[in-house]
Amino acid sequence: MSEGAFESVPGCVDELLVQMRARSEEGFRSALASLAAVAQAGGRASLTAAVEGLAPLLPTLHGSFAGAAVLAGACVEWGGSPVALAGVLPPRVAVALRMFAMVPSLWAQEVPDGFPPAPRVASTDELVRICTAAGARGGFDAAAMEAVALSWFDTEDWLKAAVTTLAHRDFRDAADPAELRELSEATEEVAELASVPAEFGLGGVARRARWVQQLAAVLDDEPLVVLDRDTGRGFALTMSGIGDNFQLHTLLADRLIGSRLRGLLPGERPASSWVAAATRGNPRTAADDPVFRRFRLFDGHGGYVAPEGVPADVRPFDGVRVLVLDPPGEPFGWTVGRVFEGLAPALRLERRLSREEAAAWLGRVAPPGGTA
Repeated sequence: MSEGAFESVPGCVDELLVQMRARSEEGFRSALASLAAVAQAGGRASLTAAVEGLAPLLPTLHGSFAGAAVLAGACVEWGGSPVALAGVLPPRVAVALRMFAMVPSLWAQEVPDGFPPAPRVASTDELVRICTAAGARGGFDAAAMEAVALSWFDTEDWLKAAVTTLAHRDFRDAADPAELRELSEATEEVAELASVPAEFGLGGVARRARWVQQLAAVLDDEPLVVLDRDTGRGFALTMSGIGDNFQLHTLLADRLIGSRLRGLLPGERPASSWVAAATRGNPRTAADDPVFRRFRLFDGHGGYVAPEGVPADVRPFDGVRVLVLDPPGEPFGWTVGRVFEGLAPALRLERRLSREEAAAWLGRVAPPGGTA
């Protein structure tokens, strides 16, 4: 290949392919660095071209070659479009998570009462040998078990790419909702590894799996009916890109507390620093300026809506997600305004419900089922 080819994104992608086919990890790393430099130098168009060049490669990559997924995510973070990844990344990450979750049980079949070494120190050859031996007894071929073993080392790379891309609305819009649901389900077993002792080195992958679970469940253009039990008022809103219910609490207070002449709710508005942390500012408030909730939230079925959850946890009621506001009770505060700094939230007040509409909704919803 001519030297000039390395000055173009397609030339760099071709060289990456050559190095992967040769199974040269050193050559792969060099080609990946060249692609990153060329893509960044060319701005958004080159970054998007790099993403588009990498996307078709991702479904078949394993082990250290999954670094291509990290670069694809980085190109998105630097300004490239993530759309080309929407059809390939969610199912590939789900597969990685499913395989990763198999490794401890395969290891235990060969090493009773044992647990695989942390990915950062484990021997690739040893893990492949053990997974292949255990899998053979279950009728799995060696190639499939090698992919399972390599997932122990590459899953965190796949998760890094997923965290970056899922924060982008155009990626979520282009992704198949069924594949996002499958991805969310695939995270559960790996996310639960957060309870494994720290010496096993799984904290990073478990934490990122939980982030991917939350991001895959983000709602966009989702109608929301909010009812205030004390005043009898009701509101129709639309929410998008809200990462968790802590953030939702702050945005609800910002949108709904205000002038009674405008039909809004009485109460103390959230501090501007809280709203900034929940939207576009520093995602954390100062330790001496924690966010405090202005209400407790219940769904239309009477279930308590925990701040630690996500908006998708709010069960639809009569076909729409409904929140019923009760007084805040004991002070309850936090300092993380938003979990995902790159996720752009929106909570739009569409209209105030008429008194009759609000009364009809309040007449149907269940009373609160808890006092948290």
